[in-house]
Amino acid sequence: MNLENIYIDELIVMREKARQSKNYKLSDNIRDFLDSKHVFVFDTPNAQVVYHRTTGSREDLINELKKEQRAQKLFDAWLYSVNKTLKAS
Repeated sequence: MNLENIYIDELIVMREKARQSKNYKLSDNIRDFLDSKHVFVFDTPNAQVVYHRTTGSREDLINELKKEQRAQKLFDAWLYSVNKTLKAS
């Protein structure tokens, strides 16, 4: 059993509770600590999204996610054009 992972999971829950109760200072402090452990928490309108990494920074992850989003948009545009071409045939 990895005790550090248990504490990480607890901290993620604590951070969400702090955020929901608008204790943003505590929420930010927990997020900063998690960042130092390569556990990156992002807030969405509905929930937290958590990324467990072994290396890299929050900025590295954000850049990687942006690249994935751009690639997905390009793929979607390509797929749309293929489907449109097939329907026209």
